[in-house]
Amino acid sequence: MSPTEQMKFHQAIEQTDAIFALEGFAPTQQRRAISDAVFAQRVTYDQVAQELSEFILKHKSSEGFIDSRPWR
Repeated sequence: MSPTEQMKFHQAIEQTDAIFALEGFAPTQQRRAISDAVFAQRVTYDQVAQELSEFILKHKSSEGFIDSRPWR
């Protein structure tokens, strides 16, 4: 990710968090960990979506997902 792309990504995350905050929602620890990993280029959002889907189908919950990921 180029510096310009990193800046745009960071701004998009901040804007999304601000919009959700207006509705009374706060980002979860899981969402923060995923965004941090994507920002650090350890994983892509597409990869996270695939892994999370498989994890939930297997465990019927997302609890423990982040701790089980090598990219966290």
